[in-house]
Amino acid sequence: MRETVFDRSHAGLESSAMRSVLFRAAVVLTVLWLTFVGFIAWSMHQPPETFGRVMARMPVAAYFVLPFETLWTQARAGTLQAGEAAPDFSLPLLNQSAAVELSSFRGKEPVVLVFGSYT
Repeated sequence: MRETVFDRSHAGLESSAMRSVLFRAAVVLTVLWLTFVGFIAWSMHQPPETFGRVMARMPVAAYFVLPFETLWTQARAGTLQAGEAAPDFSLPLLNQSAAVELSSFRGKEPVVLVFGSYT
């Protein structure tokens, strides 16, 4: 009878120790995950070259544990509202002979900007 009481109390100590270890592991993993999410969010606010370098080294498993779509939507949301004038920019022609500025079309003709792939 005495042995049974000892075994139960010993099992309780092991269970308590296991919970403590699991809790600490969960805290460490949460801190690491939040740090990684913060780093990815930071990189999404950087110029495309910097973000590209970060993403080129991203392990495939990261795509399953990080909220990429949410981070990207927030990082690239911008502040331009419907009806506001688009910021000026210039792009080279396909043959690289000159550059075209958006402001050169202002007040002359409508401009439609399409970003995407046609494949």
